[in-house]
Amino acid sequence: MSDNFSRFWTRGLLTILAAVTAGTLVGCGSQAYEQRLAETAKYYAYRQQVDSALELRAWQEYGIQMRLPKGFQEIPGPAEEDEHDERQPNFLSKPLPGLIGAWQTEVYVEIPDRESPSMPAWIFVCTNHERFLNQPADPTATPALLIEDLSNTLAAELRYEPDTALNRWTYEETRAPVGTPYVPRKTYEWIMLDDERNIGNERVRMQFRLIRYYVDQIQFCVLTVVPHDEILDRRDWRKLYSGIDLMMENLVVSGEVPRQQQSGPAPSGGGF
Repeated sequence: MSDNFSRFWTRGLLTILAAVTAGTLVGCGSQAYEQRLAETAKYYAYRQQVDSALELRAWQEYGIQMRLPKGFQEIPGPAEEDEHDERQPNFLSKPLPGLIGAWQTEVYVEIPDRESPSMPAWIFVCTNHERFLNQPADPTATPALLIEDLSNTLAAELRYEPDTALNRWTYEETRAPVGTPYVPRKTYEWIMLDDERNIGNERVRMQFRLIRYYVDQIQFCVLTVVPHDEILDRRDWRKLYSGIDLMMENLVVSGEVPRQQQSGPAPSGGGF
C-alpha cells in the first residue's frame, strides 16, 4: 500500500482512538465510551470492505494513486514510441484521448446458447497530464479540452449527439464517501452510455460509464466498458460496480501540473 493511503488510514484510526481516550479521561460515561468503540469497529469494517474489494497495491502515475478492483490486470503500454499501443481498445475506431492506463478482467454473462460463460470488461484512465508535457512542442495540445475531446470521441463512436452548450449531457453527481470520512471527500460526475460493439467475433451490447473528476487544472477520467446490465450476471454487476465506486472513493489525484525536466549542463558551483 502506498504511503499516502497508509497515512489516510492511520489518520482515521488516530482520530478515533484520540476520541476514545479523551472520552475515557474526562469520565464521559460508559455509553459514550461504547459509542466510540462502535465507531472504531465501523472504521475497521470499512477498511476490511475496501481491502477485500480492491488491490492492496495502488497504481501510480503523474501523482495519481488508484487501487483497482480485484481481478483487473493491467494492459502494458508500448515499450517504444512508434509501437502499437495495446491499451487502446480495438472495439473503437479512434484512440481514446489522453489514455495513460488500461486494465481488463473477465465477468460472467447470461447469454443463451453461448459456449463461454464469461467475457471481458475494461477500465481505462485518461488525463490531460501528457498534454501539459507536450504543449511546448505542440501548441495544439490543449490540456483544458481533454474531457471535451474524450466525450466527443465517445459520442462519435457510440452514435450520440455531442455534449455541447445546446445539447448538454446529463451527468450524475457523486459525493464520496457517505457518512464518516475515513478518506478525503471528493465530488465527481458520471454518465452511462451504451452501444453494440464487436467484442472478439461477437456483437454484444456494452455499457460505457464515463467518470470525470477535476482537481485544479488536472482533468481525470475513468471509462469503464462492461457488458450491458441485461446480459451481465447480477452477482458480477454488484461486485463490479461497488468495486469501481470504492476505487473512486479511495482515489488520490494531485492537482500539480507536470513539467518537462530541464536538460543541459548543471550550473557550476565555482567562482571566478
